[in-house]
Amino acid sequence: MATGDTVLTDDSLVRRPDGLGIALTVPWYRSLWLSSVSDVTVAVEGREVPRSDLRVELGERTYRVEELADQWDVLWFIQDRLVVVVPLAEPPAEGQEVDVEVTVDLRLPYMQIAPQVYVTNHASNRRSLVASGVPR
Repeated sequence: MATGDTVLTDDSLVRRPDGLGIALTVPWYRSLWLSSVSDVTVAVEGREVPRSDLRVELGERTYRVEELADQWDVLWFIQDRLVVVVPLAEPPAEGQEVDVEVTVDLRLPYMQIAPQVYVTNHASNRRSLVASGVPR
């Protein structure tokens, strides 16, 4: 596992009225432009969530996964959490354990290895996390 390959922490899972939020850490050792995120995939209880259903929040802004590549002027700072919003028919109860798998693919813009070809980082974590927090 390379430096910074972990995206999930013990407090990553947050209940929401329409599902859950998964707060991710930057899977690298330094801050990156949000456009560096080339893909995000999520599975909950072993079921992959369609990419088109996911929303990504950073600060006060919300994006679809496919919009991230255009966010060249937005920094994902090392101390910030990128929240992936997952809609669910039945949100988890407070204290319920939920099996979550998240994969984040990055394109590292300062590590170019050929014209328009960059080093990539593939960070994938699967954990059972406890749903917490007041749904917002």
